[in-house]
Amino acid sequence: MEATHESGANLSLEWRRQQLLNLRAMLRNHWTELQGALAKDLGKEATEAVCTELALVDQEVSLMLKNVEGWMKPSKVPSPGFCAPAFSKVTPRPRSGPACLVIAPSNYPVCLLLQPLAGSLAAGNPTVLKPSELCPTVSALMQRLVSQYFTPGAVQVVTGGASETTQLLQHSWGLVFFTGSPKVGEIIATAAAATLTPCVLELGGKSPCYVDETAPSDIRMIANRIIWTKTLNAGQTCASIDYLVVHEKILPKLLPELQRSLQVQFGEDPQQSELARLVTASHASRQVELIREVEEAAAVEDSETTIVCGSSESCDPESGYVAPTIVLNPPESSRMLQEEIFGPILPIRVVKSRDEAVSLMRQTPGTPLCLYVFTKSQSVFEALCNKIPSGAAVRNDAIMHLSSSHLPFGGLGTSGYGMYRGKTSFDTFSHK
Repeated sequence: MEATHESGANLSLEWRRQQLLNLRAMLRNHWTELQGALAKDLGKEATEAVCTELALVDQEVSLMLKNVEGWMKPSKVPSPGFCAPAFSKVTPRPRSGPACLVIAPSNYPVCLLLQPLAGSLAAGNPTVLKPSELCPTVSALMQRLVSQYFTPGAVQVVTGGASETTQLLQHSWGLVFFTGSPKVGEIIATAAAATLTPCVLELGGKSPCYVDETAPSDIRMIANRIIWTKTLNAGQTCASIDYLVVHEKILPKLLPELQRSLQVQFGEDPQQSELARLVTASHASRQVELIREVEEAAAVEDSETTIVCGSSESCDPESGYVAPTIVLNPPESSRMLQEEIFGPILPIRVVKSRDEAVSLMRQTPGTPLCLYVFTKSQSVFEALCNKIPSGAAVRNDAIMHLSSSHLPFGGLGTSGYGMYRGKTSFDTFSHK
């Protein structure tokens, strides 16, 4: 990879386009094989694997191929008059050598490995990929395919766990791109600081969803969108709805529709449905612990906590299955209100006013990656956006902003820093 930088080959449009074409060929030629690997590691149903991983990467690569020539061109900027007749321009160039490093998580092990790779290659960077050790099938497949479709001077894969990642971080990189938990993100940032390596940290957080009393009249649609988002990939999505804040006037209509939506999507026995599985037994066991804690609270006399559906007993941690669970008014001190859930558990907090909703959301630990608001009022949406800082905000839907390669995606505060997708990815992986 050092030789690639020294030769200057990666500065050319031809090098960048060829790497992107290689990436698209790798993806399209092994579509079914990638679906199978995702099914084995995460229990992902084939359509879900396409919609949430493979198609998103294909879309990203196609956008890069269409636009990289224009993005590479220098742009003129004004110069001070006393510098005449000189002129000034800004030229995007690859990051410093020898390569950029992309560290992917286990929840979307293909998409969150290859989407950043597309931006890195478009910007002219040789790239090292570190797939998640928690997805061994995907990891082994990536290592084999990358060696088949790319030269070692363009893309390489390093497999392994924490020790291998630690060794990688001892080197200097053009950029470290990490997706994962805030806890590990802190470790990555600290290690990168020792070599003055810049980072992009795509982390998680407790993303709230507020349903106010003026929510659109189609309550069934709202419920379907909430449940679909919460159960997508068994809740293992950083941008998923973490908890629901519902105005008391709308709750009697919304709650039965949430239950209905769960039954329609997953049947009487969700364990027999196509609901994805938690990536490891330990991840599933943590979900069971969260449910048991609120079950104990609900058993106390005069408790406001109610388990609407789901239970710890209906989970099977060894197989990674966690029952979709709705909890009404969990205790303030409960772990599911203090930690990112990252599973198919939906806590609901009931409020009497928008001000109370804002207060609850502001008291929740961390900065949300996303804010979701169901309301007829644009002014209500904008007011909440102003009062609840977040990486992104969506009105009357959830998570669908991730489907666009034209929208920058990234966190704020504890949910991360730096952004990517589309042109933003090109800029992130470029030095200007």
